[in-house]
Amino acid sequence: MEEFDVRSLYVLTGLVVGCFYGSFAQATAFCIRRGISDLAEGKGGATLTGWFGALLVALPMTQWMIVDGHLDTSQTVYFPVALSWWTTLIGAIAFGIGMMLTRGCPARLLVLSATGNLRAWFGLLVIGVSGYATFKGLIAEHRVELQQIATLELPTDSVLLLIPGLEWPLIGLATAVFGFFALRHGLNRNLLGGLLVGFLVAGAWSTTSVLGSDDFDPMAPMSLSFVAPVGEAITYLQLASGLEPSFNVTLVLGVLLGSFVSSSVRGELRLQSFESASDHARYFLGAVMMGVGGILALGCNTGQGITGLATGSMWSILVTTAVFASGYLMHRQINKAL
Repeated sequence: MEEFDVRSLYVLTGLVVGCFYGSFAQATAFCIRRGISDLAEGKGGATLTGWFGALLVALPMTQWMIVDGHLDTSQTVYFPVALSWWTTLIGAIAFGIGMMLTRGCPARLLVLSATGNLRAWFGLLVIGVSGYATFKGLIAEHRVELQQIATLELPTDSVLLLIPGLEWPLIGLATAVFGFFALRHGLNRNLLGGLLVGFLVAGAWSTTSVLGSDDFDPMAPMSLSFVAPVGEAITYLQLASGLEPSFNVTLVLGVLLGSFVSSSVRGELRLQSFESASDHARYFLGAVMMGVGGILALGCNTGQGITGLATGSMWSILVTTAVFASGYLMHRQINKAL
């Protein structure tokens, strides 16, 4: 009975974190992709303050947990011993392009789906199926084979902890940099959403680290990421009688519930659909690229761009840079074509 209780609490944590994320992200319109697109359109970096704000909170809190031994990064996906650099780079670039074609990353599409956006529902289904087919399905074996070609070994510790004696000065410097960019436009809605998301990322790491340390039923620590979880949630929806719910499944459910409640209270529920067949095709292509790319890159722009960066993973730094750069360039191309 004790094992069941621990696992239930772990799953319940996913639901609670998801509900908070859905309500916060819906109410504040938190969206990393929009910050990148605004930069590409020359609108400045005000909307990107949400991303900086999330890291302003999540990074020092996560680094403290790592230094203290509270969070074991070897149990996370962000510190592989070796990984193919070219498949990871291709995945990150594909994801960056895909999120611009689909006008939303998986996290944002989850939030929009609960408000009645049928375009977002379509994108989520395609992301989930293509992502899980790459992760554990039809092309999983080929993915594993490709990820073993031209592997690269990067530090398996946070880049901020590599120099003995300078851990806290480096953590303080990184936090100050994120703080400067987060606060330069004042406390706006984007920044408020980012700060709240940052607390959720660190809170999820902390809570699941404690619950997952059970000697009889150990589980890896988890936090916010959305490509694989969307696929896992779709799989659970179809095979629930033969599967147990997980943190990822309830995280997705929680985001939908939180966003639905928030949009209902705010009077922002309304049905929306595609305007043309070309929009439908663009969403499909973008969603496939995000599904496959997110798995190859070990996460989305939330999973790598916030959760992964907060751990100080060198892989997360590389992936986030590629996602941002490819998304920025893709959006500029889209604007030129319009």
